Amino acid sequence: MVGDSQKMWRMALAFLAGSVIGVLVSFTVNCTLVEISINAFFAVYFGILFLLIAGLILWRVKNGDHPRPLLLMGFSSLVLVSGFLCFVLEKDWFIKMSPALKVPLYSILGIAVCFALLFSIIDLINYCCGLCQHQESKPLVETETQVYLVVTAAVVMGFIFGMVFGLLDVEDADMGHLKVALLREESICYPIGALLGGAASATNQYLREAGDEYSFDTLKNDDELDDDDF
Repeated sequence: MVGDSQKMWRMALAFLAGSVIGVLVSFTVNCTLVEISINAFFAVYFGILFLLIAGLILWRVKNGDHPRPLLLMGFSSLVLVSGFLCFVLEKDWFIKMSPALKVPLYSILGIAVCFALLFSIIDLINYCCGLCQHQESKPLVETETQVYLVVTAAVVMGFIFGMVFGLLDVEDADMGHLKVALLREESICYPIGALLGGAASATNQYLREAGDEYSFDTLKNDDELDDDDF
């Protein structure tokens, strides 16, 4: 019972930490989409940043032991494409676009930003935990299932944030009403980010603790049972 209680507390803490990260990711994605849409300087800045993050992820996948490297390379390529896309985005171009084109475009950018943020945060936490914890401690994200979980969370969160941003036409608001439009959009995205981030973090903690807990070691040749053992 004590062990189960400790696991519940750890999962609750993981949910809380994931909720905070989800809100921070939501805030960062919303601000990034706004700056890319209305400010040419920040559009170039984020374009360069996306290119650097995509290159770093590709380099780490190529030289590391990440599960499903092709999957991560595919999403890092999406970040790379989004980086190039930032160099050609202009506010006037966005205004002339129909919602049928604008919403998918913002959804793609939102997915790219979420993916870059989440994997950068996870790599940073893994690195810090590796310095502070025991050598045999498990990384934050290690198995193939955990990678799928993070990728799914990044896709869902980024798609929703970008879709809400495009549907509310935040980028079309004038400077006097931009803050109000952004606050309205954030009031929708914050609870979604907190819920999805907390759920993903708690699930990841469950997968970390599950591990091989209920598996049985195979018998070795020298461990064969004899009749005398019964």
